[in-house]
Amino acid sequence: MNRLGAVVVLLAALSTTGTAQPQRFVGDWEARFKGDVFLTLKLQEGEPISGTMSGGSIRVDDDGNLTEASGGGDELPISKAVIEGDTLSFDWKGSDDETLRIRMRVTGDGEAQLQFMGLPEGLKMKPFTLKRK
Repeated sequence: MNRLGAVVVLLAALSTTGTAQPQRFVGDWEARFKGDVFLTLKLQEGEPISGTMSGGSIRVDDDGNLTEASGGGDELPISKAVIEGDTLSFDWKGSDDETLRIRMRVTGDGEAQLQFMGLPEGLKMKPFTLKRK
């Protein structure tokens, strides 16, 4: 590989790993079920990105599909936020004091998928859609 090729490869690697774009995530996001908001995620730009999340009650079927959801949870801070490309991962300690690892992946303009990670064995939950307000 010539020098120019090596520089292009290096610049491409830096552009995908070293330049997180927090503005893609910043804003107020909502998840809805049957038209009603059941989860709100508010993200503010900073180093690292910060914010709060409030979520109510969620029920899923055996395949991980959302069957019931209602809002009303406390607005609690997120922590350990890390951006990698189009994905934001963070911890959230719910009102039951259980810490959950959550992944948000931007899928389009003003739209993202949110997924709870590390769920107890046997519990499935498919990602659900968030829309920026």
